[in-house]
Amino acid sequence: MRASRSLSARMTALGGALALAASGLVGAVGLVAMSTPAGATTTTLGTSTCTIMVGTTPTPTPITPTVTADITPSPVPAEGTFSISTLSITSVLDPAANPALVAVGGDTLGITFKSTLSATGATPTSQAVTFAGDVTLPKPFNKTVTVTLKGTTGGYVADANGTTKAVILLSGTGSLVASVVGTSLPPFSGPCVGPAPQEITSVPVVPPAASVSNVIPNSGLIAGGTMVKIVGKNFSGVKSVDFGTKPAVSYKLLSPNVLEAVSPAITTNSNTTHTPVSIVVTTSAGPPTPSPLDTFTYVDPTLGTIVSSVSPTAGPAAGGNTVTITGNAFDSTNIGGGPAEEAIFGSTVIQLQPSNIISNTEIQVTAPPGSGVVNVTVVGNDGVTPSVISPADRYNYSPGYFLTGSDGGVFSYGQTPGHANFYGSAGGIKLNKPVVGMALTPDGGGYWLVASDGGVFAYGDAFFYGSMGGSPLNKPIVGIASTPDGAGYWLVASDGGIFSFGDAYFYGSTGGTTLNAPVVGMAPAANGNGYYLVAADGGVFAYGDAAFHGSAGGLQLVAPVTGIALDPAGGYYLVGSDGGVFSYGNAAFHGSLGGTALAAPITGIAATPNGGGYWLTSSSGAVFNQGNAGFYGDVAGVRLNAPIVGFASSLGAAPAA
Repeated sequence: MRASRSLSARMTALGGALALAASGLVGAVGLVAMSTPAGATTTTLGTSTCTIMVGTTPTPTPITPTVTADITPSPVPAEGTFSISTLSITSVLDPAANPALVAVGGDTLGITFKSTLSATGATPTSQAVTFAGDVTLPKPFNKTVTVTLKGTTGGYVADANGTTKAVILLSGTGSLVASVVGTSLPPFSGPCVGPAPQEITSVPVVPPAASVSNVIPNSGLIAGGTMVKIVGKNFSGVKSVDFGTKPAVSYKLLSPNVLEAVSPAITTNSNTTHTPVSIVVTTSAGPPTPSPLDTFTYVDPTLGTIVSSVSPTAGPAAGGNTVTITGNAFDSTNIGGGPAEEAIFGSTVIQLQPSNIISNTEIQVTAPPGSGVVNVTVVGNDGVTPSVISPADRYNYSPGYFLTGSDGGVFSYGQTPGHANFYGSAGGIKLNKPVVGMALTPDGGGYWLVASDGGVFAYGDAFFYGSMGGSPLNKPIVGIASTPDGAGYWLVASDGGIFSFGDAYFYGSTGGTTLNAPVVGMAPAANGNGYYLVAADGGVFAYGDAAFHGSAGGLQLVAPVTGIALDPAGGYYLVGSDGGVFSYGNAAFHGSLGGTALAAPITGIAATPNGGGYWLTSSSGAVFNQGNAGFYGDVAGVRLNAPIVGFASSLGAAPAA
């Protein structure tokens, strides 16, 4: 929990304020508890002392206020919003004890007290509160008068981690102002110092149920034994993992967002090719609500097949290239089945020949013509049922590249004119902060945009796994990178702070470290088990499995570094705003724009899938291709609403030179 001024602290201060206001006129006034509303909490705080200036004489007055507060709703669900519906301090003015007030009877006494409430188990951790109240003193002032100060605050959001309760605190620190309208007496004001923060009210927090957003792979054999990665959230405190009604053979919690589980065996009707079940992750909050996203499908290998990957994942629209399909049950003759019969690219059927079936786990075919992103499925021995569709079987006929502007506008260009894939944009949407980067899904069938406040926008087959939008950041976000399977992403801030979502793991950061220059971008390690950060001075920071191959840190640079790109051969490229390119490790140098007069600074770099080239892009939307990176178009010369800040290329087969 972050330290903050508590709600009880504010309450104490308010009580002191009221007593002091009265005391500034005529002496100490006792505070008494008001009638407590249903569900409210009444708390007597320790003695607080407020110093009020009356004329030139400071008058310290000790008080012991009693406060009330009520939280609604109660209980509140984790990540749910709640508010303080009653926040009051009441005091009684007694004319016998306050003879000076009698002289000003008929006038209005007004009091305000400003302090800070703090919260544990909730966001925000603190917020300002003003307590205010007034009373018209009777004339003659010959009977007691009740004065109530009421406070109002904004809403709070309970933490997502299922803490037992959210607590609101108040301490006796703040400032007081009291005045009597219609008299010559000046306003009384002064600071209040009181006891340490004390709880004035709390609300039970219902822990969140787990939710599953991705299952990788999403199918396996009926014999069980498939290692399955389960991606979602709120997995902490997992008690069981079940495949339908059967418990997993074993499971392991890798992070609050990721589990690994081994599928159990099941028995099915022998005529059933596919048997879908829900993967149920049960925590202390109980089982989650079933969702199509948690489905795992069992496959009878004597009838059906499984596709686990396609390589390459992209190719020309004309087809003609060799594609390897990896999976299972492609030739099950040894268990009473038979060879797979068809490979289907989208809706185009390829009749399989014995020469296509390399083994029970591998098929090789020549890709047919096509367009867009399609699923590659295989029909097994039943002759009817294709393999279960999954993100791992996608094939992209329109590889190319995408540019995004700081207003969230997206421009797409593909190898085949007219076949570039546009999946949507944030252009035209009123953004809280500008977009600063983009990342593609593994098949190029979707993308994420990220804004400087950490807000994430998902399009196409990109799934939303969370964001930092609305959360306080030490420094702005400057980039985003996807995990290799597309089931998660990292955000990086200019101080090198890393924020992980989905199956993106945290391997370290420079957050909290004093840097010579701000971080400007990141790139994931090839296996997804690490990442690189790059700073504007060319310094490179490697985490996890990401191997350090060198950096430009310490070099005298002509222009600051603006981006980093991973080379598949084992290495990386850095690019400066002047178009200068630095290659490290096995990354081959294919040329640069260093020394060339540019109309606008270079803002990013992306390598081709086989490492034979790379693209550079400028803030004006110009694209420069080096090596075997093909040029498919750009927005140079187009009047843009906002500068280009992000560039990403589709993965898969290398574009034609």
